[in-house]
Amino acid sequence: MRRLPSVAAALFAGLLSFALASAVGCGGDKKADQGDASASAEGTPAAASGSFIDPYITIQETLADDSVDKLAELGAQVVAGTEAIQDKPGVAEVLAGAGRIASQDIETARVAFEKMSMGLIAYLKANPDARDGYQVIHCTMAFNNKGAYWVQRGGEINNPYHGKMMLRCGDPIDWDKAPG
Repeated sequence: MRRLPSVAAALFAGLLSFALASAVGCGGDKKADQGDASASAEGTPAAASGSFIDPYITIQETLADDSVDKLAELGAQVVAGTEAIQDKPGVAEVLAGAGRIASQDIETARVAFEKMSMGLIAYLKANPDARDGYQVIHCTMAFNNKGAYWVQRGGEINNPYHGKMMLRCGDPIDWDKAPG
């Protein structure tokens, strides 16, 4: 019984967000033509960079699909992929989020993903050669209009914070204007 009010509140918040998105728009219809859609392994500062970015991207895609499947395994891959670069900018935040991403509650996983995202953005801003094929996206409506950022492959927006409800909600941000 105790979960019912929080579920009802979450449903109401989701419906409210959907109504606002329909009325105001979210910019998700814009084509994400910033950045190259093909990922390149050339020019990465270290082979280790891709070893934690790839599972991060899979987490982003999983959450965009409204799923929590395999988040524990993916979080462990992120942790393992950062072993050689733990002193680099943003990696501590990536690790903090990865340690909590395994939640079976999708909202908790999305909060952990936001922490990971801010760390990855900081890491990629400090390592521009590792950005090829990736773009930073911002959704102003995430987390009750607080807004949130994430990194994804180039192409259509796949919002990990709203999932299928508002899958294309978000706008590409230039790397030099991204936080971190």
